[in-house]
Order: sequence, then C-alpha cells, then structure tokens
Amino acid sequence: MISLRYHIITIAAVFLSLGLGIILGGSIGQNWINEKQQTLLVGLEEKYDQALQSNAKLQNQIQELSGRIEQANEEFSAFVSKGFMPDLQEKTIGLWMNQGLKDEFIRPFLESVGMKVILIDESLPSPLPAYPILFVGAQRPNWAHEWAEELTLQVEKANLTPAEQGKLLERIQQVYQEQNHEY
Repeated sequence: MISLRYHIITIAAVFLSLGLGIILGGSIGQNWINEKQQTLLVGLEEKYDQALQSNAKLQNQIQELSGRIEQANEEFSAFVSKGFMPDLQEKTIGLWMNQGLKDEFIRPFLESVGMKVILIDESLPSPLPAYPILFVGAQRPNWAHEWAEELTLQVEKANLTPAEQGKLLERIQQVYQEQNHEY
C-alpha cells in the first residue's frame, strides 16, 4: 500500500515542477516571444518599405503617362483646330458660362482656331447680336430663349476631350454654313 508520505512528496514534486516550469517558461519563453515579434516586425517593415518604393515608382509612371496623354491631347487638338481654321478664322462667337465654371479652356480653345470670342455676362446683351452663342454648363440664363435657336450651341462642361472639341467645331461650322453670314 502507498503511504501518506509518498502522496505528500508526489504533490510537493508536482507543485515544485509546476513552479519551476512557470519560472523557466516566463524567462526563457519571454525571450523566444520577443525574438519572434522582432522577426515579424522586421519583416513588416521590409514589406512596408517595398510598398513605399513600389508606390513611388507607380506615381512616377502615372505622372509620365499623364504628361504623355496631355501632350497627345494638345497635339490632337491643334490638329483638329487647324482643319477648321480656314472656315472659322475671324468669325465671332458669344460665350456664356454657368456660375462656378472657369474660362480656362473654352475661350483659349476657340481663339486658337482664330475665332473672336465675346464673353457674355448674366444680363441680356442689347441689342441682340446676330452671331452664335455657346452656352457652357447644364443651365441656360433666363434670356436664352430670346436668342435665335439656330444660333445657340450648348456644351455641358468647360473642359472638352479632343473628340468633343472636334464635334463642337463641326457644330459651330454648321451654324455658320446654315446662316451663310459673315459675323
């Protein structure tokens, strides 16, 4: 039979080994966890640096491609404009823009074709001129219905793509051909 002393020694040995395991695990295990965390952090930092470098390269590529696209659009616009220059040179067009839209593109574009651009503000010009007017924006002023419908053109936005530029010039050319006037 097993004596009481044997049970007490066994229980003491279990608690002693448990305490020793906690002490060793806490000290040696902590170093192991710290090493793994450091390794993980170093790996994450390397991936972050790689992502930053990749992002910088992509930003440079985007800027380069944007520059190329802008240059191609300018070249195409110049090409399109030159085709309409003989017909629209020295022709007059009125330009009315919705509030909030900037005149950074439309007027210089029309002037590059050789047209005379007259800016029209919110008030109705008096007397009504006989040249076409281009309304830029989604809305027209209240007095727009008083202008001859065959002399009105409208575009929704101020910054046109090269294809939209070509269509606008075609429409302006058609208005002048239909009216067969020198404005």
